[in-house]
Order: sequence, then structure tokens, then C-alpha cells
Amino acid sequence: MKLYPRLYVGKELHNPDKVIHKLKKHAKFLNAYVITLSQNPVDQLEIYKAGYLSQRYYRQHPPYIIGLASSYEEAVELVRQIAEETFAAQGDCRMKEYLKCYM
Repeated sequence: MKLYPRLYVGKELHNPDKVIHKLKKHAKFLNAYVITLSQNPVDQLEIYKAGYLSQRYYRQHPPYIIGLASSYEEAVELVRQIAEETFAAQGDCRMKEYLKCYM
């Protein structure tokens, strides 16, 4: 699992270090959501329930985690925030390109 250096964390998420620790241990029942860079060329970002990352596929193909949120709605809000930052910085919404500048 790889974490973005400027990790986006939702305001409602209490103790993000604990969530990160559990993600690294592949805990199955996490009450959190992760925002990742999409692994396909068409999409930009994806939102997953954090517990899904304990599946074998994600252990073998770990996603690049951009953000953590306590709920799906908060994850969508973080994606909106990333899109606004991208547009302000570049004048477009190519979020993957914008985020890779800080990797």
C-alpha cells in the first residue's frame, strides 16, 4: 500500500493514524473509505470501502491512496475539493496529472 505524501483526510475521520495502521494490517472491518488513483486509464479517482482492500487482489495490486474519509459522502466531498484545487492550479480537471506532481 502506498500513501500520498499530502494525504487528504476528511474532517469527520477520527484518528487517521489508526485507520492507516489497520489498512497496513489488512483489517477487514474498517468504518472508513479510501480515495485512490484509478488503475485504468479512463477514470481518475476511485472510492472504496476501506475493508475491501483486505481482499487478495488488493494485496497483490495495492492501490495508491490519495485520501481517507469516514463516510462515502465525505469521500465525495474530498474528491470535489481535489477537483477544485486541480482546476485552480491548472485550469482543467486532470486530477491524476495534478496529484502526480506531488508524488
